[in-house]
Amino acid sequence: MASVLKNCDLCSEQFLVKFRYQVESDDSGVTYYCSQKCKQEATRQRGEATCTSCGAVFDPTYAFQRVEQGGTIHYYCSMDCRRPAVDDFRRRRTHHHQGPMRIAVLNQKGGTGKTTTTVSIGAGLAEAGYRVLIIDVDSQGHVGISLGCKGNYSLYHLMIENKPLAQCTVSARPNLDVVPGDDSLASAEIFLARQSEERDKYLRRVLGENRDYDFILLDCGPSLSLLNMNALTFADHLLVPVSCDYLSLIGVKQVLKTIKNINKVLLHPISILGILPTFYDMRNNISDESIKTLKGYFHDKVLPPIRVNTRLKEAPRHKQTIFEFAPSSRGATDYQKIVDWLLEQNQQRAQASA
Repeated sequence: MASVLKNCDLCSEQFLVKFRYQVESDDSGVTYYCSQKCKQEATRQRGEATCTSCGAVFDPTYAFQRVEQGGTIHYYCSMDCRRPAVDDFRRRRTHHHQGPMRIAVLNQKGGTGKTTTTVSIGAGLAEAGYRVLIIDVDSQGHVGISLGCKGNYSLYHLMIENKPLAQCTVSARPNLDVVPGDDSLASAEIFLARQSEERDKYLRRVLGENRDYDFILLDCGPSLSLLNMNALTFADHLLVPVSCDYLSLIGVKQVLKTIKNINKVLLHPISILGILPTFYDMRNNISDESIKTLKGYFHDKVLPPIRVNTRLKEAPRHKQTIFEFAPSSRGATDYQKIVDWLLEQNQQRAQASA
């Protein structure tokens, strides 16, 4: 559109026409508006409204078409225009009031699918439009390997050398940042072991007030290390992946003992958000027996299981998430259920604090 000078038909101010919304044509002629504010006021005087999302002029008929957001009235011509705008406003309002949902993914037994769970959930939340940070608390660095990203700094530099968070993160996907893990985390363990006071609160002190993300996920190593203690003291919720075998059930008992100690000794209230059965194989009796045992302990905290799926094992080799590598696979379907459940939990959290 060529830029020309016109006078606003509402306020008479002269302006340079740059945008399509500034020109309105109908059978009676052409009307010019210097701003969205003038256009909306003109349509209001005519008993019409301008859709905040798509800019269409329409006659509001239904209650859902008029929405108050943050003290300002917005109009939406259809539910397709209204829904994403309202969902985004609610997400930003929730984030502003409560900060991110901080979740540690931990089982002191190895091989339960902790990294796969962390990466899959983080990727699913990011694809849903939420800002997600994954912190790799394991020196093996499997989060970065799985996502195909590598940074110059790790959790060691964030906690011990006080590097800014922005320098320690790498952008793995849109809306998804990662603080990678590497061998430097062994040095972090040594440093923390030498501290006499509050050595389990370093991470909370560094990131306690961070509000740049909607979700912060911590992929913890299979041990009760000082780094894991820092992760648990920082997190508010715990997600425990449990492979469907007998030995993993013993690992859950160790996690319960750890939580009890954190609540009692460290005076930090961390709650079990969910127990996630992994490597579920309906052909094996042990899988069903494992889930029954878990439900006997945790009742409604037990989540729908993640079924055995070769695609979940193959995805990291291709540096892809399960949603990128095999979006129609059982693995993607199962983890999408967990992502949807997490969003429901976050919404309930928002309503409880409202």
